[in-house]
Amino acid sequence: MSEQDLSGLVGRAAHARNVGALLTKAAYRVNVHGRHHLPKKGAVVLVAPGLNLVSAKIVASVASRPIHTIAPSALPAMGDIAVVAPGIDATRWALELLAAGAAIMVTADAPPLGYLLAVRPSSVISVVVIGGSGKVAADPPRLRSQIEVYFSAPHEIELAAGASGEVDPCSLRVVQGLSENVRQLAADALTESGMRFGRPVTRPGSGKVH
Repeated sequence: MSEQDLSGLVGRAAHARNVGALLTKAAYRVNVHGRHHLPKKGAVVLVAPGLNLVSAKIVASVASRPIHTIAPSALPAMGDIAVVAPGIDATRWALELLAAGAAIMVTADAPPLGYLLAVRPSSVISVVVIGGSGKVAADPPRLRSQIEVYFSAPHEIELAAGASGEVDPCSLRVVQGLSENVRQLAADALTESGMRFGRPVTRPGSGKVH
């Protein structure tokens, strides 16, 4: 990806955020919590497992900086959200954005989060959207619904050194350990946000509301 391509993506994400903010405000009643946790600059990975594309678009529209959202290719494209197939191309695309100091939001484990963080250590922020879907998780919320968007505090996940004291980002142990840490952060954010707002939360991948 060239510098021109990266610049174009940043401009596209910023424009989409501005337009999306107007549409979101007109369509829904959105309350944003923890927006200040998102740093104004620097590489950051937002983890938002199970979000549908409408919810992902809402998150991008209320964020304090442009976000590049990566969604699995099984879903239809929407606006500036990149729809990618699992594989090396998606991973390379995400790593290049992080290397450029961008904020990316991943809605599934593709590209693999453990590997991304092993190769390009970055701050991790969990994002939870409550009320961002219909009766089924893939459905959009009803118009004028009240939606809560929660950004957790950023976390720096350290790479665990091996027996020799060195860290090998290609080690399966390192990648799996990072993936588990991210999974736990996302689960904790889901539980905390549900308790804080007293509203049901859709469990990622289940299609059910608890």
